[in-house]
Amino acid sequence: MAWKSSEKIKWGILGCAAIAEKSLIPAFKKAQGAELVAIASRSAAKARDWVEKFNLPKSYGSYEDLLADKEIEAVYIPLPNHLHFEWTVRALRAGKQVLCEKPLALTASEVMEMFHQAEANKRLLMEAFMYRFHPRLAKAIELLESGAIGEPRLVQSAFTFVFNREQDNYRRSPQMGGGALYDVGCYTVNAARLVFKAEPQAIWATGHLDDKAGIDLTTSVLCNFPGSRQALLASSFELEFQSSLEISGEAGSLYLNRVFSAKDFPTEILLRQNDKLTSFNFPPVDQYQLMVEHFGQAMAGRVNPLVDFHDSFGNALVIEKAVKSILKGKFSSL
Repeated sequence: MAWKSSEKIKWGILGCAAIAEKSLIPAFKKAQGAELVAIASRSAAKARDWVEKFNLPKSYGSYEDLLADKEIEAVYIPLPNHLHFEWTVRALRAGKQVLCEKPLALTASEVMEMFHQAEANKRLLMEAFMYRFHPRLAKAIELLESGAIGEPRLVQSAFTFVFNREQDNYRRSPQMGGGALYDVGCYTVNAARLVFKAEPQAIWATGHLDDKAGIDLTTSVLCNFPGSRQALLASSFELEFQSSLEISGEAGSLYLNRVFSAKDFPTEILLRQNDKLTSFNFPPVDQYQLMVEHFGQAMAGRVNPLVDFHDSFGNALVIEKAVKSILKGKFSSL
């Protein structure tokens, strides 16, 4: 159902998260068809500080008060992972369109219920996989579909960085959906499923676990896809920065560096075909801005959401099975 909106969609943000400050607020400021009008925090003082800092009209000292504001049409939710389900459902029931940070939820059953609520309330729900909106990824998919490397047979992807923040950060709490797999491994899983256009049949995962914190610090996942295709996926809080995607086929390979973190950087695709190396270059773009603009287009019914239920449900299911594999030390089938 197309959304009949004012000229600019009026947005609110639930929570004063670092990702909102660093990436989404600048994106809202630049995005066509979007107007950020409110910030909510459990700390009224912090919300007021942000409103003053970013020159916004409204601040709220509770998430409930922002959701009760009838002027706000859409909300962005960058809360800790374990709060995504509750506040997405509450926002949908309040009549808001919802752009929620990844991972959308901690279980596939929660994802299913979230989309059920979106359908029941005739509202749009989308998981914020910002990398999907970069023009370079669209070009990579175009090259794959043109047969530039033959049939893709192997995906290798890594998202790693050294995390030295305070111990009470949600990333270090299993109860809050912390750990490398949920935080950055979700990107590599999404990329593999996107390339193969399929769900893995079997998953094996192993990792370096922080016994004190109860989270995975480094996790490696092997996914077996139909047709004897495989994905090797790595995520880590303790390895130097890497954000890469390599796709290999019988006739060549594609390599994308900084695939999940390309903001403000010129990027390229390296296409290798036997001894021939071709580079496709792309100027810096704000993929967060493109995501916000796409969301507005989807609200208006002009495009289908690029990240849909199938994306989010499948990703959550694979991560659940990977966690099960780590704990049991054996393959887990979907």
